[in-house]
Amino acid sequence: MKNIIFTFLLISLIGCLQEDNKNLTSQLTGKWKWIESSGGIDGRTETPEGTGDAVTIEFTLTTMKKFVNGNLESEVNYEIQSGPSIRTTEDTNLIVFETGIIQSVELNENYLVLYEECYDCFQHNYIKE
Repeated sequence: MKNIIFTFLLISLIGCLQEDNKNLTSQLTGKWKWIESSGGIDGRTETPEGTGDAVTIEFTLTTMKKFVNGNLESEVNYEIQSGPSIRTTEDTNLIVFETGIIQSVELNENYLVLYEECYDCFQHNYIKE
């Protein structure tokens, strides 16, 4: 009986996590305009005005496209997972790209922050178009 209850709870938890991932994926879907990035060992901040580059990322349910000055620079498959982050002791939402790159995600309505999951790396801020 205990095994049945444990199995039911485990299946319920997995179902909830998958539903949360679907919700985040649907919220990410669309075009996002880059507004600034900051970080690195020198703690610098970069903006479109400073770099001269207009960067847009576009999420579908399975891919992310990156455009620089209107030109497609990259297209990569991704999936949403929940797991440990170097920024916090708690599990967080992660975008795991097929290239092996991992970014943690904070999404607040029309404001998106992607954190590179490495030390002395960058945080990238976007607004929804």
